[in-house]
Amino acid sequence: MSAPIGMRRWAAAAAFAVLCAATGAATEGLSIGVTTTPSPPVRGEGTAFEISVTDAAGAPQAGARISLELIMPAHAMKENRPRVHERGAGRYVAAGTFSMGGEWIAAVEVVLPDGRRARAEFPLRVR
Repeated sequence: MSAPIGMRRWAAAAAFAVLCAATGAATEGLSIGVTTTPSPPVRGEGTAFEISVTDAAGAPQAGARISLELIMPAHAMKENRPRVHERGAGRYVAAGTFSMGGEWIAAVEVVLPDGRRARAEFPLRVR
């Protein structure tokens, strides 16, 4: 028996989010990756974000200014911008909360010390 359409849609969105987090998004010669704990995030519970930034050769990029915005395209929501802190070796962390379940986007903007900029968006399905 086949899974209900809603279940298949959720599974496809979750698989896409995991794929984006695993492979990252490349822009301006940089690769940006995002992972969440828990995965997938849960409405009303704290979510930890880990953002990785590497160059085209795979070298971690330290000292970047990173901003993270959590956007729910289907609803007009208050700005949701968790503060991002550098952990080292091209890794950055943040903590946030989702007020509703559904389809969200984690938009990451990176500005390196040399002025290079990159932006990537990662779809998230919040339970």
